[in-house]
Amino acid sequence: MAPLADDIRNAREAVERLLDEMGLNAFTYTVEQKIDGWTLRVECATDEGWKEATLQVDPHELSASMTDAGVRTKVRLDWEPHLRACARRTSRSAAQ
Repeated sequence: MAPLADDIRNAREAVERLLDEMGLNAFTYTVEQKIDGWTLRVECATDEGWKEATLQVDPHELSASMTDAGVRTKVRLDWEPHLRACARRTSRSAAQ
């Protein structure tokens, strides 16, 4: 069953917010529904080039992360080990 446009749009909004809050310096991503569930593929800049990570995501959890700080924190902690090598903004560049 194909995802509804609203589901994808909401998932993308949640992913962007989460990745931004994680402070990734440069990234691209796709989020899509597959036969075995939803998949997030993130490519991020590292000190040595670019890294790719593919994660299974729960669209309901992504949706909940938009309004629930506890869920947002849980998702960021779940994703962190996979994105640890990604370059992060410094606090100075994040403020600009």
